[in-house]
Amino acid sequence: MERDLASNLEKSTFGRLLRTYRSHLGLSLAQLAARLHFDKGHVSKIETDKRPPSVSFARACDRVLESGDTFTSIAEALEAAGRQQLWIRPAQLLAAHRNFVGRRRYLDRLDSVLLDDERSLGLPVAVLDGPPGVGKTALAVQWAQRAVEDGHFADGQLFVDLRGPGSAAAEPAAVLADLLRALGVPPARVPADLEQRGAAFRSLLYGRNVLLVLDNAAGTRQIHPLLPGSRGCAVVITSRVRLPGLTSRLGAVTLTLTELSSPEAIRLVRSIIGDERTGADPAAVATLAELCGHLPLALVRAAEQIVHHRHHSAAALVTDLKPESARLDLAEGEVTIRGVFDSSYALLDEESARVFRLLGLHPEAVFTVADAATIAGVGEGEAARLLHKIAGAHLIRHRDQHLFQFNDLLRAYAAELTKLVDTGTRRLSGN
Repeated sequence: MERDLASNLEKSTFGRLLRTYRSHLGLSLAQLAARLHFDKGHVSKIETDKRPPSVSFARACDRVLESGDTFTSIAEALEAAGRQQLWIRPAQLLAAHRNFVGRRRYLDRLDSVLLDDERSLGLPVAVLDGPPGVGKTALAVQWAQRAVEDGHFADGQLFVDLRGPGSAAAEPAAVLADLLRALGVPPARVPADLEQRGAAFRSLLYGRNVLLVLDNAAGTRQIHPLLPGSRGCAVVITSRVRLPGLTSRLGAVTLTLTELSSPEAIRLVRSIIGDERTGADPAAVATLAELCGHLPLALVRAAEQIVHHRHHSAAALVTDLKPESARLDLAEGEVTIRGVFDSSYALLDEESARVFRLLGLHPEAVFTVADAATIAGVGEGEAARLLHKIAGAHLIRHRDQHLFQFNDLLRAYAAELTKLVDTGTRRLSGN
């Protein structure tokens, strides 16, 4: 019988073969279901080819029917064929910025973390964090597009905007549903709950070489359900906040972006306004870079004003941007630099926000824990705790144990908030 069954495997469905075995052993459907420890209706649907068999069901059949690995082999082949049929190769990366400059050490580090480490069995994960407007997404996309051009991640690239911390943050269950549909899973076959969706997502990616970019992440709780389980994939995460849980659990490598160097900032402006305008007044371009705090977002918006609006020279724009409020007004559409900073400032609790605002009154961009304690009217221990919370939102930079630093634009933003929110506060003198 086994030889006859084997010769007919190609023209037999799983269900037809299961009925043949059951009939040969004189088992009713109910008896077979009881021995398999599966519901009778479930077995009936598989026998009539109304439901595909799982590999675990097939293994139970081989055990109960003493059929070797006959049913398991068929189920595994069906599952592999189903995965192949479902798979739609995603190509969701955003376009890389044509004016991207610098960041060589970050690009090289991403290569080593995500492409070159073949010793670990773990999923390679890199986190890009840093202050608002520093270019985290631009760097992630630039690296990803370059990696794809070099032949990596041939099975596809997924890009998800997680919408950052706050009430608008994307829910993992909804994100997974979108990802499954993007990979070819019909809406009716998307599992109902978070755990099942995560398992289905990991199953689809298993054995494939896929890059997943999770942009603007809110926190580790949001990220963990979205991670692939196989070594062939890689993940790049960008976030406005620190994500320490990923380091301890996954061994993720965190790269904290800082502002562009002065030469890089000038190159970025030059790439947008052109050599002629830059060459006409290089000193003004250098001053413009300083006024923009060397932040890529501000530099790009300032340069676009020179190109597209009433300003015809860097010197003219420098004059207009002398007031700090004018720099914060730099905008693309309706979104200003101030608005971008607002989204990070909103992450602070009340006391941390108060200290952040008051720090804008300090006469220098660099300050100590003692300085913060004085201006906030708290002890140094409390000041240190609050400063670390502010640094966790990347609104200030932690330089060493007792020293912190503002980006010039963020300092201007803090000072503006102080005028709007705090009254009767004594401004610190430089003495």
